Parts: sequence; C-alpha cells; structure tokens
Amino acid sequence: MLAKFTVLAFLLLAGARTTLAGDAPARPLVTDKPVKVTAADAAGPVFATPAAVAENGPDGPARDVLLLRSKDRKVEMGLYDAGPSEIDIPSYPEYEFMFFLSGGVTLTSADGTVLVVTAGEGVAMPKGWRGHWSTKGYRKYYVNYAVPR
Repeated sequence: MLAKFTVLAFLLLAGARTTLAGDAPARPLVTDKPVKVTAADAAGPVFATPAAVAENGPDGPARDVLLLRSKDRKVEMGLYDAGPSEIDIPSYPEYEFMFFLSGGVTLTSADGTVLVVTAGEGVAMPKGWRGHWSTKGYRKYYVNYAVPR
C-alpha cells in the first residue's frame, strides 16, 4: 500500500503521463505527462533499461533511473539501486524523501542518534544533515529537492 502511495505521489508531483516499461526515456526526462513504474519493473527490470545510469561514487557502485526532472532542475524523482557503503556525510546536499523497496540504511546523526530504515519504510532527509550512512545495499524510490546553498 505504501509503495503504491509513493508511486501515486510521484504522479501527483509530476503532473504528467508516460510509461517507463519497455521503452525507457532518455535522461533527463522533463515531461508534462505522468510517469508510471510498475511494482514488477521497480523490483529490478527498470535497472536494465537504457534509462539506468551506472555510477561508482563515494557511496559505491549504483544504478540511477531518473523518472522525472522539473523544468527548473530543482526536483528529481526516480529509483536508485546501490551496493554496500559506509560514508561520513559532513552536510547532506539536498532535501530528499526515500522509500526503501529492499535493503535499508542505518543513519547515525552527528549527535549519536541512530535511525534504522528498512524495506517498506521511508525517511525524509533534511538538507545539511551531518552523520554517518551505513548500508549493506538497497533499492529505493527517491524525490530530491535541491536549492542553491
């Protein structure tokens, strides 16, 4: 139910209509139609489409599928699949909502507070959060809102 709500939230935020399955959109996707991702696609096949971009950054090997980017480039929505990582984060770069489809993350704030987020749960990250990110790997939906610093 919550996964369906997350997809619905994407659709409402996007205010548009397009299908991802089969013929994946090119990056970045700016559209005036909804973008649909089925639960079956989000479980893995979407990460094998041309829209999936392989990354190997500070959070290790990952695949990012950008579903929608706002015309002003401040909001992005998509799916992300990452392997294990341990990262100290001096300042989280944007506001982000994440809903974990599999795996999860342990977030240890600078003050020592620990938050464990697992599959089927969401977390809202504030821009500027400081702490430690630890994961054995995960797959998530995300919505990012980036504003100038």
